[in-house]
Amino acid sequence: MRDLIQLLLFFYLASLGFLRIHRFFTAPLAGLAGPAQGDDLQNNNTVDTLPLSVIIPARNEELRLPALLESLKHQKQRAQEIIVVDDGSTDRTVEVALRYGCRVIHPGDPAWSGKSAACYAGAQAATGAYIVFFDADVYLAADALSYIYRHRQKGGVLSIQPYHYMEKPYEQCSLYFNLVAMLGLDLGRWRNPFSTKLGFFGPCVLMDRETYLRTGGHALVRDSILEDMALGQALVKRSIPLVAIPHNNQLSFRMYAEGFQKLFNGWSKNMGVAAQRSSLWTILIISSIMSLSFFIPGQLLLSILGSRALFTIVYGAAYLIFAGLLFLSARRIGAFSAISCLLFPLLAAFFVLVLLRSLFMQLFHMPIDWRGRKVHIQ
Repeated sequence: MRDLIQLLLFFYLASLGFLRIHRFFTAPLAGLAGPAQGDDLQNNNTVDTLPLSVIIPARNEELRLPALLESLKHQKQRAQEIIVVDDGSTDRTVEVALRYGCRVIHPGDPAWSGKSAACYAGAQAATGAYIVFFDADVYLAADALSYIYRHRQKGGVLSIQPYHYMEKPYEQCSLYFNLVAMLGLDLGRWRNPFSTKLGFFGPCVLMDRETYLRTGGHALVRDSILEDMALGQALVKRSIPLVAIPHNNQLSFRMYAEGFQKLFNGWSKNMGVAAQRSSLWTILIISSIMSLSFFIPGQLLLSILGSRALFTIVYGAAYLIFAGLLFLSARRIGAFSAISCLLFPLLAAFFVLVLLRSLFMQLFHMPIDWRGRKVHIQ
């Protein structure tokens, strides 16, 4: 009986998390649409060129960059300029950028490297009233820039987590990382489904340039490797509002296409601390989802081995229900398959393994090789 009470309690809290994800992706965006307060561009839907500078920090991105640049080339409303900031690439990144007519610059401070340095250098060189940072593995639908710009927040930050596109089976291992990242920002709440105070999604970030320069932008977090979380929290301390909106099928990305080792290292480096300042409810929700991921299959196995038919049916049903709820949420986030959701204990175990590895490397100050650099997890 105690186990069944635990099961019901975990299911209740986990269901709140799945409902938050549903709320985030289905809540009306009408309240955010239209020109931002104080913006003098009242009819931006009628112009061909937006007062927008696209900034792409890039290090060894020759394979990923063409898809993004090609999609920017075919936007219905184009950006004022595209700046590729070469962060010490040793491949043909610069050549690819120049072939697409981009402006290529390099970070100005030799003592400061990495994504934050590249973003800062790009913002300093930008001329648009608004700046949008894209990771090089992002690619856009034809209306994406219009969608992003339409929901701009003058004096604030807008971010979007793109739809996670995948091609190979090992990429499905990213499921729990995406789920925790979404829930960890406290998004999907009933009253303020798009507001957060915990950070933002790094692959797509929009700010007005005036606010960025006034606050100091990425210079505030020059030593952080989780710049999206750190910068978001630094801006909140300066009373800058953060808003995240759904991808609306306008933005996609493919993470860690180079192989399983790259995925393993990438998630170890980026192992989120998103939940560390979350509300108590959010921490309980994430904990319950992780607990169910092991509790249900464990109890199901014990019931089968103990020949307890009734409990086998109960936990078997719970297994399928949890996998179904997981799939309904995961398919909004990315191309996660029903089979992967049925194999949720394995994906949850991989998540825990990466978490433990990240903590171990942090504790013993062990570096990880990332794009030709030794990065220390912080």
